[in-house]
Amino acid sequence: MGDIAIVKLRPGVDGKEEIAKAILAEMRNVRCVYGQEGGIEGDYRLRKLLHIGGEKRTTTVHKENGLRFKLDVETCYFSPRLSTERLRIAGQVAKGERVLNMFAGVGPYSILIAKRTKVWSCELNDDAFKFHVENNRLNKVERQVEMVEGDAIALPQRLAGEAPFDRILMPHPSQSNLFLSAAVSLLSPGGVIHYYRHMTGRDAEEAEHNVRAELEAVAPGLSVRSVRKVRAIGPRYVELVADLNLA
Repeated sequence: MGDIAIVKLRPGVDGKEEIAKAILAEMRNVRCVYGQEGGIEGDYRLRKLLHIGGEKRTTTVHKENGLRFKLDVETCYFSPRLSTERLRIAGQVAKGERVLNMFAGVGPYSILIAKRTKVWSCELNDDAFKFHVENNRLNKVERQVEMVEGDAIALPQRLAGEAPFDRILMPHPSQSNLFLSAAVSLLSPGGVIHYYRHMTGRDAEEAEHNVRAELEAVAPGLSVRSVRKVRAIGPRYVELVADLNLA
């Protein structure tokens, strides 16, 4: 991310400093190296980081899809691996659509979409929210992004005067099922929800079956247009995105 490299470390691994020195020598754009201990955890999806080489700072500017995103890798969630997915979603957005991003982070989905149309962007993490506001200015989309700070569960009340929305993004794959009823209440007839979800399965086909079963249980009033594998998370564990409509 930007000029910071993050390496996943096995528990008890030796030679961390040597790993950092090798990365700094080979990757000239890298200035800081951190080891990630464990997975991404909590409501904010944060990494536990250990400094192992280079400059000791956690803020950086990451360039992606012609945009710049300032962030703190220790206090904000961001994944460069999703850059293609963000571009894919933005490519589906038509000018004039009303778009809501329920879990905006530092703004990578919202700001890319804001180059096409207006976006309402919600974020609970105070640090990520502040960086999102700054990134709006960096990318000159302040007038196209309406910022909403707080819990997405309260959006039906807070955005009652703005709803309905033509397109709703739910890029919080570990918890999006908890917010689906809120999203449905804000969706316009014919609108689409992009529902991201981490799912287990022996293969992508079984994972897709599992997410369809979950949706049938928690939101029987929705129809599933498509389910797509976004990326592998681990053995028998994938991130999927289901595109949903009101049935």
